[in-house]
Amino acid sequence: MNVLITGGNRGLGLELVRVFHENGHTVFPVVKRKESLVFLSETFTDRCSPILTDISKDESIVELTSQISLHTNHIDIVINNAGIPGKTYEIEKVSTQELMDLFNVHCLGVVRTVQATLTYLRNSTNPRIINLSSRLGSLSKMSSGEFAKGKFSYSYRIAKAAQNMLTLCLDQELGDIPISVTAIHPGKLQTSSGAYDANMRPEDAATNIYSWLLNSKRDISGKFFEPLVTEMNW
Repeated sequence: MNVLITGGNRGLGLELVRVFHENGHTVFPVVKRKESLVFLSETFTDRCSPILTDISKDESIVELTSQISLHTNHIDIVINNAGIPGKTYEIEKVSTQELMDLFNVHCLGVVRTVQATLTYLRNSTNPRIINLSSRLGSLSKMSSGEFAKGKFSYSYRIAKAAQNMLTLCLDQELGDIPISVTAIHPGKLQTSSGAYDANMRPEDAATNIYSWLLNSKRDISGKFFEPLVTEMNW
């Protein structure tokens, strides 16, 4: 399979690149810094074609499309993993710039990536889009009060909720092609921006996602999952 993974240079993204590559697939990690491109090229010397672009900018649509075309005419899986953390959790302190920055990456970045890869997905026999969401984007969980003591940022929660709506919109439009579109919460990851209750290593989350995805069927489209754990409520 040909797998494109945004934010493929660190954390969960890098581990997803690693697990797909180790299992014989061709990977297209998308990164925005030249040093990340060099690192990936030196780490994965075959079946890996890093793509240099910044999905927070509209130019990335053409850049992604043109760079993919140099290597293949189809993409089987697009994993929208790229993201940035939010900081402010108090309404009196949150800035509209932070809100716009996170919405731009977590939601509009997915829009740009899908626009750039749609032609290549249509050429696949089993095309799938996986959006890396978060439990914090669940309106059901938020309204239950589950996160009341977590001091989670306004910007991250709002951006992930918007991304979840985008997942549903994409599923309803692309389902007839058919292209499967699914949101996943990868687990509470132990990263530099991880939550206070983080309990999962990125490499374990990547392995879970890989196993779940390889064994999943068409009925995952339009749904929200924690892989190998449960289907989640929006």
